[in-house]
Amino acid sequence: MLFIDLNDGSWNDGQPETDDAVEAMFAVAAREVDEASLAIWLRERVTFRN
Repeated sequence: MLFIDLNDGSWNDGQPETDDAVEAMFAVAAREVDEASLAIWLRERVTFRN
């Protein structure tokens, strides 16, 4: 959530369930998810202003 705020983003349909966001970050930390997959996850949920 801090990453989204610091990068001028907003959640498309409100913030995700905490468990979903935590699972996504744990998967990144465990190298179970690559950068491309995380980018897709974020694009589905967040809009960044330019």
